[in-house]
Amino acid sequence: MSRKKRPVDWYGRKDEFLHECVIAYDRYMSSLQHPRQAQLDVLQDIIGVSRNALHWREQGYNETVTDEDSFRNNLPIMRYEDFEPYLEREAQCKGGVLTCSPVMRWLKTSGTTGVPKKIPYTLHWLQSYRIPAMKVLWATYIRNYPAIMDHPYAVLDTQTVREDVQDYLQGVCHQAISNRHPRINANDWCPPWYEEPWFVPEMPVAHEQKMYHRIRHFVGKRLHCISAINPSTLISIKDYFTKFRTPLVEDIRNGTLEGKPFAAPDEALAKTLEAILARPEFTLVDIWPELKFISCWLTASAGLYNEKLNSIFPGVQKLPFMSCGSEGVTTIPVDDTTNSQPLAITQAYFEFIPSDVPLRERVECHVPVKTLRFDELQAGHDYHLIMSQGNGLYRLWTGDIYRVDKIVDGIPWIHFIRRDGVYHSFTGEKLTEAQITEAIESTFKHHQMGMGLFMCGPSWGEPPHYVVMVEVTSGPSQNTAALAATLDDQLKIENIEYASKRESNRLAAIEVHTVDANAITHYVESRRAGSNANQYKYKPFQQDLDFLSAVTTR
Repeated sequence: MSRKKRPVDWYGRKDEFLHECVIAYDRYMSSLQHPRQAQLDVLQDIIGVSRNALHWREQGYNETVTDEDSFRNNLPIMRYEDFEPYLEREAQCKGGVLTCSPVMRWLKTSGTTGVPKKIPYTLHWLQSYRIPAMKVLWATYIRNYPAIMDHPYAVLDTQTVREDVQDYLQGVCHQAISNRHPRINANDWCPPWYEEPWFVPEMPVAHEQKMYHRIRHFVGKRLHCISAINPSTLISIKDYFTKFRTPLVEDIRNGTLEGKPFAAPDEALAKTLEAILARPEFTLVDIWPELKFISCWLTASAGLYNEKLNSIFPGVQKLPFMSCGSEGVTTIPVDDTTNSQPLAITQAYFEFIPSDVPLRERVECHVPVKTLRFDELQAGHDYHLIMSQGNGLYRLWTGDIYRVDKIVDGIPWIHFIRRDGVYHSFTGEKLTEAQITEAIESTFKHHQMGMGLFMCGPSWGEPPHYVVMVEVTSGPSQNTAALAATLDDQLKIENIEYASKRESNRLAAIEVHTVDANAITHYVESRRAGSNANQYKYKPFQQDLDFLSAVTTR
């Protein structure tokens, strides 16, 4: 099979990529030695790129904000929704409202409300912040395992994709941060595998089919690393081997991909794979014996996947993915420590507020709140994160809460523990109380039933799913399976990520239990004690499923 000439050849790009990653890593490590100055440099960069933008001039910030003190004293802490009017103007003007750098893309995220956000991906932010962070991350991986750069099939990168963009805002792409297509300029993300056949835009967009194509490309190759964001992606690989066992073996035997010519027929590999997949407890190391490490999120709820990862990837080391979102990067791994990593001191200007401060209420009411600098944090404490980015989103309250595990050379090593107001997220769906409340209300209205309180918790399985218990206050009796089916459909409407994960079978359907009208109410009240009578609150979201027996056995 002739090799099509590509704009980016793996062998031609490899050395340049390694050089760029090394430079980014060395610069970053140097900044960790001078964290206070690094933060001041970031802040001055933010002020510089924003000072002459329309919003800053209209508010008078261009004259009043010049340094750290004036920045923190004059600019309010903002929520994403507070920025929405300016983002709408930015979309119309295509730049110049929040910063003086052009908006090259709008980053899409479902956010905490299920409504897609639009985060301005400016040229300055891309070149000075986001791409350098990616290079530091991969430098860390390469430093730990240089073999991942040995050949074109040493790395299976599922962190990023290249997909044709479907949504636009005033002609500008509106896409997920993980979609690295199209390439903006020579400084945009371009690993050696950028034009490899398993990574190009011609790959299927549907998750299940995309995973099958990835598997087909890498079966029989000397794979050393599988990189993902969510651990659920890694776990699902085994599920797809099981699901597509017969067509996969046949494709290998016939030299096809979904029945179309692909490679030379390989009877020996087909027989070997068939024997492996015939064993119920096969592992992915059986398929890829040279696998050296996997990477993904490993803290907070993602840490609950640890035992499953160990069983599917026995003996394979785990390296962390950066703590980040579309809004910005908070930590970048610099070594193989899995429980925490240093604050990404060059990625934003960071401020923190103790987690016991009712920040949501104060920010919503525009009440000033005193913040702490990174060098004022204490190990063992939890903090709300406030960050200012080079894309114009200043003093943004992210809703994320981080724990400081330790202080090393003046740098807090932190890890994400939870979102303020959000209970759980098995695979990145970020299901909120508001979303499930509205979905349950719609479900009960559809079935002409009245509802009272409800509780919701996680059920771990293959795949995991949510369980809800709801008080029925009126209406006809209804089969809980019918309620669950309607509720599942409503959740797909409320949360686009929930719908995506259900479609790709990374989440199973929600399970519904109904109880008498006051069962949960009585249980909640029974938990109220003299010492906590005023503070104790009804919590719809639970950490586990203990409430199922606790409510019904009262």
